[in-house]
Amino acid sequence: MVPQQQPPLGPATDHGADWINLHVCRRMKTKRILRTMSQDRLAKAIGISYQQLQRYESGKSKLPCSMLFRAAVALDVPITYFFDQIEDDHGAVSELSLDKSVVVAVKQIQSLSAGDTRQSLLRLIDDLARSPQAGEQSE
Repeated sequence: MVPQQQPPLGPATDHGADWINLHVCRRMKTKRILRTMSQDRLAKAIGISYQQLQRYESGKSKLPCSMLFRAAVALDVPITYFFDQIEDDHGAVSELSLDKSVVVAVKQIQSLSAGDTRQSLLRLIDDLARSPQAGEQSE
């Protein structure tokens, strides 16, 4: 068996947050939104202020192990959930950060049955993303 080369653990952003912490915190935020849980509710469940949760979710503060464990319990996920897809995320932390509207839209699409409506919606999204105006900003 050939050992895998480990990615560097150094800082990935200007404000010093490392990419592992950012990945974990982004996964926590995404799961909170998918669970339709407010920042205040999750913060209370893990015993911190919602302002501190905002700092964790944004990567401005490092998330302690104890808070990660409490978040896993509150969000009803295994602790390993936060590290899923971490190999895919290395180096892409600042490139892709899903906002709440995207996560909510994905949740709503997933709630549709796999029938014609869902397929039509997915084709529409694909067509819109490929249109020449997709990358333009309206003035």
